[in-house]
Amino acid sequence: MEKVQESGKGVITPDLILLDSKLDNQDDVIQHIVETAEFVGYVEDSDHLYEAVKKREAVIPTAIGYDIAIPHGKNETVLHPFIAFVRVTDAFQWTPEKEEMVRLIFLIGVPQNSEGKMHLKFISQLSKKLLDDEFRAKLLSETDKNKIYEQLSSIEI
Repeated sequence: MEKVQESGKGVITPDLILLDSKLDNQDDVIQHIVETAEFVGYVEDSDHLYEAVKKREAVIPTAIGYDIAIPHGKNETVLHPFIAFVRVTDAFQWTPEKEEMVRLIFLIGVPQNSEGKMHLKFISQLSKKLLDDEFRAKLLSETDKNKIYEQLSSIEI
């Protein structure tokens, strides 16, 4: 993980924490996150990452319960590994043919040439924290982006 710090960009950044979004479907949320990640310098080509994330979603949807989805993509257009967080104002059905509703979306992006299992490590560490009811409750209610950033930064990645 030292390489992440050497890049000067942290895996979690306030620039990729988006609170109380009005987005209400999987496609728009993923598109918004990858475009923001490109804008702040984590991604070279947001369309290419969007396609990678959607391809992964088509294999197995990433809604995990507890109002949470963790979509992810690994490809060469990701310049720096990141975990973006979006909280939407109203829960929506993550995958049309499934019943899982989501409000908290964490999109993980990792470079194609990163450690083989980096994204799996991110997902594992994030999932452990998200099992904590108090941790999730704070993510749902906190209005200060900096406090959300501090909370997410407590995840050991």
